[in-house]
Amino acid sequence: MAETVTPPSDPTLEEARWDLEPLVEGAGREGATELLEEAARLAEDFSGRYRGTVAELDPAGLAAAMREGEDIFDRVGRAGSYASLAFAVDTQDPATGALVAQVSERGASIETSLLFFDLEWNAVPDERAQELLSADELSFCRHHLRTLRRY
Repeated sequence: MAETVTPPSDPTLEEARWDLEPLVEGAGREGATELLEEAARLAEDFSGRYRGTVAELDPAGLAAAMREGEDIFDRVGRAGSYASLAFAVDTQDPATGALVAQVSERGASIETSLLFFDLEWNAVPDERAQELLSADELSFCRHHLRTLRRY
């Protein structure tokens, strides 16, 4: 007769749970949804202000745009991290699965709405781009902007 082997158990590990609430400011699933809604509103405002004007920005304007973009992507990223980590904890919860799908769809939509910025940045003439990239105001995002132009 085959002996039944019981896998080792660690009660502390089994009770451990990630505290995901700081990602969504303590608001749970609703907080993730709110982050996406805020990001979508901010992206719409961003698009209204910057579409068609990227080549005309001075260093301070480009830095401001990059900070705004950073804020938008931070919100989308926090919502995405919350949803995916919550799903990793409980893959059987349909509400969490739905949240993962919602975050994926809304996040992709928001990213698509902001794609114009990268395309316009890439269309800036090389000499002008180098002039902008040499400005101190852009030190925090210089590598990212250079990488966009390279690839």
